[in-house]
This record gives sequence, C-alpha cells and structure tokens, in this order.
Amino acid sequence: MSTGTAELPPPAGAPSSRAALDRVRRYLFAELGPQRGPAGMGLARPRALFGALGDPQDRFRAVHVAGTAGKGSVSTFVASLLRAHGFRVGAHLSPHAYSVLERFQVDGAPAGADLVDAALTRVRPAVEAVEQAGHGRPSFFEVTNAIAFGLFADRVDYGVVETGLGGLLDSTNTISRADKVAVITPIGLDHQDVLGATVREIAAQKAGVLPVGGRAVAARQRSAEVEDVLSAEATRRGCDLRWVDLGPPAVRAWTGPGGTELHLRGQPSLSLGLTGRHQAGNAHLALRAVEALAARDGWSLDADAIWLGMRSATLPGRFERRVIAGRTAVLDGAHNPMKLAALVATLQEVHPGVRFPWVLAFKQDKDLDAALHVVAPAASVVVATEFCSTGGDHPAGASVPAELVAAAAADRGIATAVEGNPVLAVRRAAEKADEAVPVVVSGSFQLLAAVHGATVPR
Repeated sequence: MSTGTAELPPPAGAPSSRAALDRVRRYLFAELGPQRGPAGMGLARPRALFGALGDPQDRFRAVHVAGTAGKGSVSTFVASLLRAHGFRVGAHLSPHAYSVLERFQVDGAPAGADLVDAALTRVRPAVEAVEQAGHGRPSFFEVTNAIAFGLFADRVDYGVVETGLGGLLDSTNTISRADKVAVITPIGLDHQDVLGATVREIAAQKAGVLPVGGRAVAARQRSAEVEDVLSAEATRRGCDLRWVDLGPPAVRAWTGPGGTELHLRGQPSLSLGLTGRHQAGNAHLALRAVEALAARDGWSLDADAIWLGMRSATLPGRFERRVIAGRTAVLDGAHNPMKLAALVATLQEVHPGVRFPWVLAFKQDKDLDAALHVVAPAASVVVATEFCSTGGDHPAGASVPAELVAAAAADRGIATAVEGNPVLAVRRAAEKADEAVPVVVSGSFQLLAAVHGATVPR
C-alpha cells in the first residue's frame, strides 16, 4: 500500500457570514421553540415535513449509521474514504461540538453559514405548514435533518447520515431508497428512558434502519442477544447483513503519542486521523461499508485512496488535544459508559500507568454512578463543574449540579473538587497534576464548548 504524500483537495464550502450564522442560531435555538404536538406520531411528522420539501432525503445515495458508540467516527471515516475516492460527499452528523454548522458537512468541511441559512429559509415555511396541518411543531433535530437533506439532494454522490436517537422511529429513518446501505456500530445502554430498559429493546430500535431487500454491515457485538435481534430483523426484512470484527485477530491497532495505526490481516498498516484503539475498529467497520458500496455501484477501491481517507478523517471533540493556560488538555465529548470506557482505554494507551485530573459535567439524563465507575481507574482527581447553555451553538439547558457529580466521584474513592466555572475548573485541575499529565475534559459536548474558546490548538 502506498505511503506517498498525496493530499485531498481543500474542503469545499460557501463563505460563512456572521449575520447568516446569527440567523441560523436564532431560529434553531430560540424561534423554533420546543417540539410540540400529538404524542405517538412516530415518523408522521418528519415525513410530512420532508414531503413538503419534495422528499430531499431520497434524492441522494445514503449510508445510514446507527448504534450506541462510534456513530460519528464511523460516519466520518466513511465520508473521508468516499471523498478520497473522488466522490462528492455530504455528512449529517450529530451532536455537534462547537458550531451547529458541524452537522452539515459537504466535501469534508462544515457547510458555510450562508449556504445553511439559504437552506433554512426554504425549510421554515414547511415547518409552519406542518404544524398548521395538525402534525405538531417539528423538533430541532427534524429541522436540522431537513436542512442537511436539502443541501445534499441532487448535489452529492453519497450522503452519510447519522441517526439522532435509536433508529426505528428516528426522523432520519424516513430515507426510503432501496439502495440505502445501513451501518450499525456497537450497541449498549443509553437513553433508556426513550429506547427501552434492556439492550434487547435498544437493539430492536437500532435494527429499524435495516433496509428491506438492501445491504447492511454491523459491528460484532459484545452481547449475543443483540446479535440475535439484529440477525432476526435482517432476515425478516430480507436484508443482506454482513458482520464485521472490530478487534483481534481481524483488526490490530497500536496507539501512542503520535496517534493510532490500524493493522488488517495481510495488509500494510494505516495511520488514522482519529486516535484510539476503538477508532481502529470504527475505521474497519467504515471500510467494509465502503466496500459494500463499491461492490454494489460498480467501482473499485484504491489502496492509495484508502490510505489517504483513513489519515484525513477528523472530528472535533474526540480525543482533541488543546492547550489552556499553557497546559495540555484532552477534550472528548464522551457522555455514556461505553464512550467513556473507550476514552479511558485511549488515555491509558497514550500515557501508560498515569492517572489524570478530570473536569466533568453531565447533562441531566446521564447515569453518574455508571460514568464515574468507568472513570475511576484513570482519575487522580475529579473537578466537577457545570454548564448552562443560554445561547450560541447549543440549545438552552443546564447540567447536573456539580455537587452531585463530585459526590458520585467521591463514592468511587476519587479525590474531588467543585468549581462552577468550566475554564477555572480546567485550571484548577491542572494545578493538581504534574505538568506532563494532560487535563481530561469530558462528559458533555456543552462542557467542551464552554472551555473551547479559552484554548488554542496543540
């Protein structure tokens, strides 16, 4: 496999104007208001919304990604690999870390604010029409779907679409083209209040994205019960489901200070743009999804393009190294036990034998005990903090009180401190560790956004 120095062309994107970005933010986070309307409508409202716009979700070849952990990374690797093969690619990702524009990727970069503002201008009348027709007020996520689908329709060769919550009743599951390829990442417990209390119930929701008579690739799961649910639903739908191993012996990975290398049997190593052993598994799953597309659509994978696509994948807020007040910090939006476990494993690979000062804040719906159980083996101290989103690029909302996070950490035997200001919390955590040890900032993308402005790239 080549290890040359070819580069992808600069990402495309319309110019971003401050006025356009302000209009987008104001509508999505203030004027749109909360979702409201009849309960139990399922996909009726998003279908009505997209139907009013000419069903843009069915006007591009879609890769539909569902799962509990790794959806954003797998989506990013798929999009990067396709782009490296010369295709025009859209990617609809969620949640975003710092800018709402991150949700609307076109050719490897967030779409410009002017382009998103123009797409939103077309969507707004449909939002009002759907509500007036008795379907209720579309949600924030449904409106961002409409924007992304409008940007991709008739413009991209492939659109990579990440589910928001679950799959079966997720508004992205309005994609009905027969040539949709589904990708399912590892499944675990999260959002039990919506998706179900057990992994079997959650797996049934994720399986809802499997295309009838189509193709899908799925990560091998830790739970045989989850695999049984996915296999049974694939059979019922006549879907050709291929299983992908994420670990040895099929996949081997090495992670160090310089990043992560992926080793597949019988192939030279590939340097990854995203760091962590779990990212090697995500990259392998993405590669098999792209292989399925190539086989179906009659084009061939190229070794140099694979090398380039793997290396070029980037995603904000995933083991992102920044500097604040002269100290290195790792910013990672991990917010459930599966994601936190992957973060802890990566930290221990990059810095073996080290315990880290953590700055943590969580949204209200998270299981603090489970999260701190995962963090405890890698923590020298937890500085609990808070965020309160009242504007900018995140919906309004407050975090769990810092005192509750600190109490959960103390219950696990971790030294704790409380600092309500996130930036000051990072500085306080830095004081509690050797200068060579990075501060880990995690628990919520809203927390990352709260400290990001005080950091610079490392």
